[in-house]
Amino acid sequence: MAKEYPIHTLRETLEKARLKAVESLAAAGGALSPGALNELVTLQVALTAVREEIAAHGASLGSGAERELD
Repeated sequence: MAKEYPIHTLRETLEKARLKAVESLAAAGGALSPGALNELVTLQVALTAVREEIAAHGASLGSGAERELD
């Protein structure tokens, strides 16, 4: 198993937060507030940036090729 770095923990935290935001939106039953959508967009942008950094620097972190996300 590859060594976990803080950026991997950040990715996992962002994925959990995004899932929670999506579940909250789904539970709202169609009443989508701009604040809730903004939160989801912000989380998605941050998660995308973290994934891109992991992919770009994966070899220097010792993970080789990009790993599949669970």
